[in-house]
Amino acid sequence: MLKPETIPGVAAAEYGVVTLDGPDGLAIGMTPEAAAETGRRLIAAAALAATQSPEERPLD
Repeated sequence: MLKPETIPGVAAAEYGVVTLDGPDGLAIGMTPEAAAETGRRLIAAAALAATQSPEERPLD
């Protein structure tokens, strides 16, 4: 399993495109609609993950 990143990405908007820059060269461009849906999905997944214990991971 990948080690989870602890540094949040940086989002910006330019010329009608939303960009997300993260560590290790991560960079993605999205339409506003795709960015909004991605944001909703990230918030939902973060809320669920916050209720889980990392020790309960299945075996690798």
